[in-house]
This record gives sequence, structure tokens and C-alpha cells, in this order.
Amino acid sequence: MDFSTILGFIAGLSLIIISIILGEGGGLALYMDTHGLMIVLGGVMAATFVSYPLNEVISVFKIVGKVFRHDSQDPTLLMIELMQIATKVKREGLLKLPNFVERLDDPFIQKGAQMVSDRFNRNEIIRTLDNEILITMTRHKVGREMFAQMGKYAPAFGMVGTLIGLVQMMANLKDPDKVGPAMGIALLATFYGAVSANLFFLPISSKLKRRSEQEFLSMQIIKEALLSIEAGESMTLMEDKLSSFVSRSLYSFLTEQRKNSASKDTNEP
Repeated sequence: MDFSTILGFIAGLSLIIISIILGEGGGLALYMDTHGLMIVLGGVMAATFVSYPLNEVISVFKIVGKVFRHDSQDPTLLMIELMQIATKVKREGLLKLPNFVERLDDPFIQKGAQMVSDRFNRNEIIRTLDNEILITMTRHKVGREMFAQMGKYAPAFGMVGTLIGLVQMMANLKDPDKVGPAMGIALLATFYGAVSANLFFLPISSKLKRRSEQEFLSMQIIKEALLSIEAGESMTLMEDKLSSFVSRSLYSFLTEQRKNSASKDTNEP
């Protein structure tokens, strides 16, 4: 679970709600307007359906789940895991590689490991892994671009709601009872558009972009590790290659911690 995302949403909504409650002359009920919500949210969804194929819009609900989950492993920890796997492979042979990567529960590394174990041509392994990376990054790009577009649509439809409210207000200037609701639509539609864009749609797009970058880095580390294992490279050379992807200081610290932990376990009676 990604607590920073949840904390951000809760903090943003809480500050807005508290500001409304503590403000003079009204409460939350004053900021509720179904017409404004329909214009903004309905308009955003309609424009999204126009911009993207139906199956991609439907899949957006699965994409949202990635914002609240933190499935990807830390690149430094992943590198340490892969170094340990490479050590076992050198000791027990390539045929055991698929068994060693099972616990990582990653289809990408499992597919690559099986190809290495089956002694596929090196160029074929590279081509297959690069295609997997490209497909994954393309799928992620669609998701984050969709939310970025929704972030652009929301304020625009907020302005549409404002114009509708102003037209209704001008048409009913002689009837004071109708001027108030029309002005409410005009102002609240802009409010809904600004809040939904800057608290939800655009931050979700940014979070998905960060998730995609993290996954791309992990997939590159996995690819390089598998190619090093396939080539039978020394552990020193493999470590030098993989450490270029991660923080060297953090890697050195974690490696030292694991060595100390392992030595304590060995020395214990």
C-alpha cells in the first residue's frame, strides 16, 4: 500500500473541508451542487470517451489501483537479490535458474530466466526482453496520458459550467429567487473543475509516471542481470554493471548489513 498517495488525498480533502467549515456564512451544504458536478465530471468522462478507445477507458479503473499499491521492489534490493541468484546459478548450473527466480513473483524475470535456462540465442533473449519492456512502457504511457488529459478537461468543463450559470443568471435577473442558484452553478463548477484536476487527475498522472519509471529501471536491472548470467560473467563484472543503475552508497550499506546478519546467524550456536 502506498501511504503517501492516501495521505495526500486525505490531507488535501481535509484542508478544503476544514476551510469550508470554518468559513463564515455557510457549511458544506453550500458547496454541494449536483448540476455543477454533472457538468464537470460528466463532461470529463464524455471527452475521455471521445479521446480514447472504450477498452482503454474501461481499463483506467485497473490503472488507478497502481496509484494506491507499491508493488515494485526497491532497485537496490532487487540488485542484491539478483546477485544472490547469480551466485547460486554459478554453483548449481543454469538449469536451476527458473527455480531460483520463482519467489520474486515477476513474470518478466521468469520469462527471461526460462529463456536463459533453455539456452536461447542471446540476440533472441535481448529482443524478447526489449519487446516486453516496450509493451509495458507503452501501456503505462496510455494510462498516465489519460489522467493528464482528464486534468486538462476538468477546468475547461468547470468554465463551461460557469458560462451556463452566468447565462441562466442573466436570463433571470428579474427573478431574485433564480439568480442565486444560477450563480451557485457558475462558481461551484469552476471550483469542482479546479479541485478535481489539481487534487486527483494531475497528481494521479504524475504518480503513474513515477511508477512507470521505477518499473522501467527494475526491468533494465533484471535484463542486464539475466544477460550477465547467460554470458557466465564474473560476479565482480556483473556487480559493476548493475551498480550503475542504483545508489552505490546504499548498495554498499545494504550489502554490508546482510553480510553482518549472515555472519551472526552462522556464529550463533
